[in-house]
Amino acid sequence: MANGLEVYNAAGVKIISYTDRLIRFVSTGTVTGNSDGYADVAIAGMANDDSWTVQLGEIPFIFEYTSVPSVRFTKQTNNLRIYCGINLSCDYYVFRT
Repeated sequence: MANGLEVYNAAGVKIISYTDRLIRFVSTGTVTGNSDGYADVAIAGMANDDSWTVQLGEIPFIFEYTSVPSVRFTKQTNNLRIYCGINLSCDYYVFRT
C-alpha cells in the first residue's frame, strides 16, 4: 500500500491521488534590468527542468506581460535570469511541482 494524500469529491470520485504532482508557490518579486538588460534572482534548488515554472507579468495578468513585450527568462542552477531590458522592471512568480 502506498502512503500519501488522496482527495475525493462529494460523489466519491478521487480528484487528487498520491501520485499527482501538485504545484506550490516558491517566490515572487520585481526586478530591474542591469546595464546588460537582465537581472539574476537567486532561487535555492532551481534547475532547468519541468519541475520549475516561471511566470512573468503583473497581477492579475501574470500570463500576459504587456508592459515589456520582449521579457523572457532562463532557468539556471539555483538562479533565475530575467531579460527585461536596461533599467526596465518586471514582476516574476516562481512555482514548483
